[in-house]
Amino acid sequence: MKLPNRITVARVLIPLVFIPALMGDWPYGRLIALMLFLFGVASDWLDGYLARRYHCTSNFGRLMDPLADKVLVVSALICLAVRDPQYVKAWMVVIIVAREFLVTGLRLIALQANIVLSAEGIGKHKTAWQMIAITSLLAFHAFNDLRNFLPKTLYQWVDYALPPALMGVFYLATALTLISGALYFWRHRNIVMTNV
Repeated sequence: MKLPNRITVARVLIPLVFIPALMGDWPYGRLIALMLFLFGVASDWLDGYLARRYHCTSNFGRLMDPLADKVLVVSALICLAVRDPQYVKAWMVVIIVAREFLVTGLRLIALQANIVLSAEGIGKHKTAWQMIAITSLLAFHAFNDLRNFLPKTLYQWVDYALPPALMGVFYLATALTLISGALYFWRHRNIVMTNV
């Protein structure tokens, strides 16, 4: 297996540690969860860069790279919806998960016709904003793990300023998810129509 694909597979395994770190009572578990998520985000960029740089792109990578992103993002969103329903609404998670399942289903249908559907521009923007939203909330939790080491005025300011921003960025990520999903199906509607 080529190195970019190994990195992709490693990203699929991150939730095995990420979920108990975020949801359990580990010392500094929220900080560990943030670091793992950031590693997942960085590895997403790295495997794509390596595949392009060394001309070792593959159908496996085209399919598994977005799937690995979905596993990581959906795992984080479900956990955060349980922990922080004031920021991550259940309906947001339903929209995001439904979109990912539907797009994955469309890709599988296309694959049966020997067509590989790669991620598109707006889909990458959607993923980026989902990552930004999740990272921001994870950073807020990690910040709470470190309160005893920080000046009181700093965490008072964070407690005041960050919650409205967190809500806004999750609404934006959800809106982009809806728009990108609709555009993806519209662009590939011929695949849908020929298989209905």
